Amino acid sequence: MQEAENQVMRTVNDLMAFIQKRGYEPGERLPSERDLTERFSVGRGVIREALTFLEASRYIERKRNSGIYLTDGMDQVSLEALVLYSKVNIPFDRRTIMDCMEVRKILEVQAIALACKRRTEADIETLRQNLRDTQATIEAGGSIAERDFEFHMAVFRAAQNDIFTRVVTPFYLMSRNRREDFFRDPKRGDASLAQHTAITAAIEARDVDRAVELMDRHIGRVEDHYLVSMGDAPPAGIS
Repeated sequence: MQEAENQVMRTVNDLMAFIQKRGYEPGERLPSERDLTERFSVGRGVIREALTFLEASRYIERKRNSGIYLTDGMDQVSLEALVLYSKVNIPFDRRTIMDCMEVRKILEVQAIALACKRRTEADIETLRQNLRDTQATIEAGGSIAERDFEFHMAVFRAAQNDIFTRVVTPFYLMSRNRREDFFRDPKRGDASLAQHTAITAAIEARDVDRAVELMDRHIGRVEDHYLVSMGDAPPAGIS
């Protein structure tokens, strides 16, 4: 059963990579199920399940007695499909990246305010352990990209709202490659650890204003990096 599911997801990734490579335009008709079955050398059932997944993600649309079409407009594509874009290295346009960072920042700031009010001693210990693990990773000369992900997820869990965590997770999965690139510079790991340490202290003290200020500034620094990498100067108000 697991191998069958893995084959379907591999086919999903292959289909998305194929569509991207061929340069299909939104609303354009794609090859038929039969053609796709032959192209990818998989069973008809695998192709159908892969297409069903992509249709549920609003990446494609199947029209009865007409064919398979690429979704007409990115605004219809689900977060799950955007995560798949990232997994198969389909680049996001500037607008999508900016929109994702903006939504993530809104969620992070709201979540940390709740975390200050609702955190438990177990949440604080989880954050402290993450700081220790991050320090160990830095001392070993490794990238803290995964430790960074774990820290932010721990903050969301400390907000005691499972929906918050489910909503933000796709944004972190989408940014995995950019996060790994960001932390290739060891100096960024040291700076991030210092910021995470201050954020943890604010959550422990239940200091909402301080925690929100620190998180806003923390996310702002990452935004600055991506704005510069995209050829833009940081806008006013982001430090």
